[in-house]
Amino acid sequence: MRPLIYIMTPVLILTILLASRFVTWDAIRGADQQAQIYVQDGTASLRSWKLPQAIKAFTRAIEIEPRYAEAYVKRGLAYYRSAQYKTAIADYTQTLKLNRYQADAYASRGDAYQSLGDMERAIEDYSASLKRRRSPQVIQKRAETYFKKGDVQKTLADYDDLIKWKPTALAYYGRGNVYLQLSTQGNENRLQLALADLDQAIALKPSFTSAYISRAQVHSQLGDRTLASQDTRHANKLLIDALDKKIIQALMIEVLIKFINAL
Repeated sequence: MRPLIYIMTPVLILTILLASRFVTWDAIRGADQQAQIYVQDGTASLRSWKLPQAIKAFTRAIEIEPRYAEAYVKRGLAYYRSAQYKTAIADYTQTLKLNRYQADAYASRGDAYQSLGDMERAIEDYSASLKRRRSPQVIQKRAETYFKKGDVQKTLADYDDLIKWKPTALAYYGRGNVYLQLSTQGNENRLQLALADLDQAIALKPSFTSAYISRAQVHSQLGDRTLASQDTRHANKLLIDALDKKIIQALMIEVLIKFINAL
């Protein structure tokens, strides 16, 4: 099951990246000025992850303008980030009823369904989103959801399509992990396919720690302990370097705060 864990590692990042488009939408024409101010305030709170404040501001906007689709979809994101998935679904559904931002609302509702473990509805919503706008992020999410559901053929079909269109490191990594998962019965052909994809992922993104971890597993199953050890050591180095950078950033912020307070 480790490959499945690794394949889901970047999913949260993808979710945030996809959802971030919501914070740039324009207010509806003719909306009450105060409602627009509430949406602007809610958007600022959403950007800084002040979720209760964001929800309150969007709710006030909706009370003034009950058909304010932007307020609904942004409040849905705030609820989603608060792990209130059913409430988020209700807001995304209302956005769809208002016939606005459909590609985004379907994709985001799919995220909420996936978080609730409802893979079937998540796939339906991702598919509905893709009918309205072709998006590499949504194809990636649907592929991952197919994989979690156990539909290997559709998983590989989505990854094949994605790699032909947008050959990113994440797409190669995802497909490589599918092949790795399928190789558990010692299928060397699938191991070679996994190795080729993970090689591509690392070539496109040399700092892709998870790809090194997965490739180490492939080398290990192929019996090459030397290469497996090399990849494991490199992955550990990348993790340590990333941790060091976070520590340095935290120290810099602390020094900056002390400097500002001393002014």
